[in-house]
Amino acid sequence: MELPIRLHDYDVVTEGLQPGSVAHQARTILRQVLQNAGVATEDVDDAELAVGELAANAETHACPPYELRITTVNGIPTWCEIIDGDPCFTRVAKILRDLTTADPLTTWFQESGRGLLLVHQLSGARCVAYSTSSATGHPSKAVTFALPTKSSPAPDICRTTRSLST
Repeated sequence: MELPIRLHDYDVVTEGLQPGSVAHQARTILRQVLQNAGVATEDVDDAELAVGELAANAETHACPPYELRITTVNGIPTWCEIIDGDPCFTRVAKILRDLTTADPLTTWFQESGRGLLLVHQLSGARCVAYSTSSATGHPSKAVTFALPTKSSPAPDICRTTRSLST
């Protein structure tokens, strides 16, 4: 007897982001997508903050092309990525890996990496960096994080923030 194979209906929306306002564009697009999906306002705010951090990092530390990719599964936005034109992802990947065992308070006082710490916490440690290609075929890197959904709420950032201050 053959078991049925369930295929999910998924879609990836890719938006090019123009240098000079990458973070603003990414926040605006993601907010609209999440609001249209009925995601709670506080979760939209957290996701918007996370994508803004990643987009600002991309524009500060990498080169164009810049892109925003949002993956939806069965009509629900589930993952968000910022793509930049620097194909070297190892430094960002190491920072994200180290955050799983690092003392968050120590990380807040480092010269760099605080934006990634924020994304790490807002996504419940569901974030990663990897090598990819831009929509134009340019070798690139992606930094991606899980989006809050109705069935998978964002982590309690108030609790996380309290743990940083104690």
